[in-house]
Amino acid sequence: MRSVPAQRKTPIRKKSSSRTSNNKRSSGAGSKKLINRGTKKYFSQMFVGGVIFLTAFIFLAGYSIYKYLNQAFASASSPSSYSISDNKIISLSFIEVESITADPVIIKGLKYIVFDKNDEKISIFDLPLNLRVDMTGKFGEEEISKVFALGALNSTNVTEDGIKTVNNTVMRIFGYSIDRYILVNEESAETLLNSFSGRGLSEILNLQVASDLKKYTVSNLSITEYYSLVKFSGGLVKDRISTYSVTQQDIDDSGNLDSQIKDMNFDGDVAGEELSVSLLNGTDYPGVALFAARLVTNSGGRVVAASNASSRYDVSYIITDVRDSATLSYLSRVLGINNIISKEDAQKFNENEVDRSDITVIVGFDTADSLY
Repeated sequence: MRSVPAQRKTPIRKKSSSRTSNNKRSSGAGSKKLINRGTKKYFSQMFVGGVIFLTAFIFLAGYSIYKYLNQAFASASSPSSYSISDNKIISLSFIEVESITADPVIIKGLKYIVFDKNDEKISIFDLPLNLRVDMTGKFGEEEISKVFALGALNSTNVTEDGIKTVNNTVMRIFGYSIDRYILVNEESAETLLNSFSGRGLSEILNLQVASDLKKYTVSNLSITEYYSLVKFSGGLVKDRISTYSVTQQDIDDSGNLDSQIKDMNFDGDVAGEELSVSLLNGTDYPGVALFAARLVTNSGGRVVAASNASSRYDVSYIITDVRDSATLSYLSRVLGINNIISKEDAQKFNENEVDRSDITVIVGFDTADSLY
């Protein structure tokens, strides 16, 4: 009898739930989408915030740099209100003292430096301290060594009044304006002077030297102006930087100095305008109109009259119908006269020179102190 083989039991396999598998996949994909969306939103917000921060930083940095570059490169002074960036002739008084904080302040050296961008040269005029000069105002004739101290007598601002007196005296010697000044302790003077003599900023880049200059120097030069002058001097060959020692004869007879200053301004803006200028002394101080005329002539201007006004004036005036001119700007700045009126308004003064000149200057008692 044939045996029947036992049937092999087929194992029962559990069907995996497709729904469960799909749920897992969809759950993973959804989670991934949520993560991606959140990440993108986070980075988007970070990017926008970064752009805003960077923009604000650039603006503030730019503003800070602008303010920094337009402040005085030394201490205790602000830049002058007028710009010298476009000037072809720039003059600087370099006042070396024993100590800027001393009382009285003792001058140890005085130089008048003229940067001539037209002819690409620098003229350094050295003024020996034993020279006797006719100081402006009430002091009369004194040695240069005493000028600062005398100007600061009975002053509430020793530094400011001392510098003003020195600058007025230097202006009287050369018959020309002073655009900027530097007052510096004698220990730092040579380093600073070298930067104007073609040696650049190499010595000043030393941190200790820079710190001393900031502490012991007073100037109305801005940092950009200072750098511009140093850059100009650094681009000149040595024989384009000259030094001249002023003599007592130069002081007593200004012809030599006047000739040098006139040559520098021969083709300047004032000379190019060829406007006729009359100078009238409206005070009882002698020589005011003549010195004002010298200031105009040395700048390249054309003087047609220098005489006394028909009456006394407490206030100074510039009378002209030519308002936009280099000559007018120069006269207003150098003489310190801000009252500018038309010829029609000046008819009440009954000054004959008004009709004969493009510009008429009447020097009154308010500004005459610096001219006699």
